[in-house]
Amino acid sequence: MIRLALSDLRDHAVTWVGAFFVAIACGCIGGWIAFLQSTAGSYADPLRTALQNAGSMMLVFSLVAAVAVLASAANLTVSAQRRSYALWQLANVKPRMVSAVVLVQLAVVAIAGAVCGTLLAALSFEPLFPLVFGSRDEIAQLTPYAELSFLPRVWLAVAGVFLCGGLRGARAAGRTPPLAVLREPEPKRMGMTWLRAAAFACLVVCTCWMGSILIGSGVDEAFTWSIFMPPLVVATLVPVAPLVLSALLRAWTSLVPQKRWIAWYLARRAARFGLAASSSVETPVMVGFGLVSGVFSVVAGGVAFLKDQGVTDASGLDASAALLMLGGPVLLCAVGAAVSVVMSSRSRSRDVALLSAVGARPETLVAAAVCEAFIHTVTATLTGAVATIAAGTIVNYAYGWPFFAGLTFGEGLVVSFAGFALVLAATLVPTCMALGQDAAVVIAATQE
Repeated sequence: MIRLALSDLRDHAVTWVGAFFVAIACGCIGGWIAFLQSTAGSYADPLRTALQNAGSMMLVFSLVAAVAVLASAANLTVSAQRRSYALWQLANVKPRMVSAVVLVQLAVVAIAGAVCGTLLAALSFEPLFPLVFGSRDEIAQLTPYAELSFLPRVWLAVAGVFLCGGLRGARAAGRTPPLAVLREPEPKRMGMTWLRAAAFACLVVCTCWMGSILIGSGVDEAFTWSIFMPPLVVATLVPVAPLVLSALLRAWTSLVPQKRWIAWYLARRAARFGLAASSSVETPVMVGFGLVSGVFSVVAGGVAFLKDQGVTDASGLDASAALLMLGGPVLLCAVGAAVSVVMSSRSRSRDVALLSAVGARPETLVAAAVCEAFIHTVTATLTGAVATIAAGTIVNYAYGWPFFAGLTFGEGLVVSFAGFALVLAATLVPTCMALGQDAAVVIAATQE
């Protein structure tokens, strides 16, 4: 089994590159968290507590993005290998063995990427430590200490999240009839599974519990704990994101007349088809926007409330706090979005070639690619805005403050613009490449 897993990884290394880079990003963030904890152990309070809190904040905010992006990347990678797994079954490899091999491959890629990521963290921790804590002089002047004994825990943690995220894809790889896989080039996404429903129910309970804590606590305590509401709301939205994203996409794109511009019609159909197969493109942008806008919104609302109560020294996030809380999630979301759109480029080239073969004009196809990137980004941004409004409303209710006070979307739009640039590049490049070649050649190449 091990030999089969490693041989297939070697033969299909290009397919696994995306998941490998996601694992590198997770390993790098995990390495920084481990090194912050090891540095904290070298000092006494209050410096030790400050460093431990910095590591904990980085862990909490990065964990939401890591689970969403890792699960998306793992399942997308397994789906891209469906044909190979079907051929294994035709060669008398048992379905359970296929699933086991997939899990071994996920573990190998996760650990290899995590090792590279922690190595990158070890090389960057000491030189970047003063820059990250540049707005906190008492911490920036400390001597950072990167203890390597913490790193195996990071490797195992990344592998564990990878395996949990890819478990559904691994089981599907072994259970799907091989003839059905060979007949259908794209997998059909499962609906609302019991696991997603259970995760959503648990997260709703946690969100309500956190809201009750905020409502029943004093102003200062509520301001301290309110920072955890945005990641909790975003995490609650992730299990039902495919349903919410599909509903929002259908709703807002239907406002544009479909028959007046054929490019918009094609883009909407392509976006709906892509979202029906996987939400891997929208999820990273949604998580990034929701976290960034949510954090800045609840902090802005809390600062405004404290100043209204006569607290003159209330201030928002400094550069160090913003970087520690949001730097990891933004990095993971950017890598996740890039991986998702790059892995979908092969099928996009085939679709463009098919449309060209039936007479679609090149300028129409280019315009459709731009519109499709716009549709994906706006849908993800609207879903992230729902999470931002929900988190801000809960926190403001705890303050007794107007529901929409302090809501800000400007910082989150930076994430959306970055996501749009990545998606646009991934839609335009395959489109232009397919238009520059003979349609029959592209179709034949993508069917191999």
